[in-house]
Amino acid sequence: MSVKRRISSTPQSVFKIVVLFFCVLFGAGVLAGSLSAGRVLWEEMLLPGGVLGFLLWFAVSRKTVQMDERFLYVSVFRRVNQIPLDDIASVTEAIGMRDRAVTVHFRTETPFGRTITFTPTLVFGREPHPIVAELSRHAAKDEK
Repeated sequence: MSVKRRISSTPQSVFKIVVLFFCVLFGAGVLAGSLSAGRVLWEEMLLPGGVLGFLLWFAVSRKTVQMDERFLYVSVFRRVNQIPLDDIASVTEAIGMRDRAVTVHFRTETPFGRTITFTPTLVFGREPHPIVAELSRHAAKDEK
């Protein structure tokens, strides 16, 4: 029996839930305000709706990822798909000022497209995250 381990950041997953909660709250507030005003309150929706839309896009674009010896288990909220580690073509990492993103490129089309991006577990410093080397070994193994 294989044991899954989380390779994406737990705070990123919590961030997704919080953003989804605020989006639902915002939608309910706008709906209630519009119903009581008798019209859609566009002027009150524009700025907060744009900010929440951006945060929702960011939350959905970063996947929650687990792995075992054979598969990546990739999810966005509740939908989980298994992707064989043999399907990894390459792995890249972008290290920003406040966060880092790991992008896994696949050989074939997956339910999420040809790439996924996730925030890896917390590591201090600007060196590459160890998960990048680990996933890259799976890509290199198939090239031989």
